[in-house]
Amino acid sequence: MAESKQEDTFIRKTMHFVEKTAVYVMAVVLALYIFVEMVELLYQAGKGLMSSKEGTGNLLLSKEDLRMVLPVFFNILIAIELMDTLKVYAEHNHIKVQGVLLIGLIAIGRKLLILDLGHSDGFTLVGLASLIFALSLGYFLVKTGGSFLGKKSGESS
Repeated sequence: MAESKQEDTFIRKTMHFVEKTAVYVMAVVLALYIFVEMVELLYQAGKGLMSSKEGTGNLLLSKEDLRMVLPVFFNILIAIELMDTLKVYAEHNHIKVQGVLLIGLIAIGRKLLILDLGHSDGFTLVGLASLIFALSLGYFLVKTGGSFLGKKSGESS
């Protein structure tokens, strides 16, 4: 009986160590990714600002330049939100559902910015609309905690 308890404790400690190590390795990789993406963002924005485009009607960046800069910006936002989710997981050993839904919404927003709507079929657009609706509804439900139904937090039906 005591040996079984020791094995169980050893397995739990080993799993906890592996889990924490994986979280810290992912955090380091994410930090490096954020750094690289920030360099890319500065490069793309600088390149767009330095290139003189007469007659585009834009003051600083053309539409083509924005198509290069905005996805990188959204990549950084997604990575920062993932880093925050990892931090909460490392400290409290649980995942923030609200953060995961927010990451999904940011990713869909990024996809909409780079999507060529003129060459997309109807199924793709319906699918994206469905994803936006589902993620938004989930975010709303998590954020309000059912309070819009007249329930108090923690109360069940």
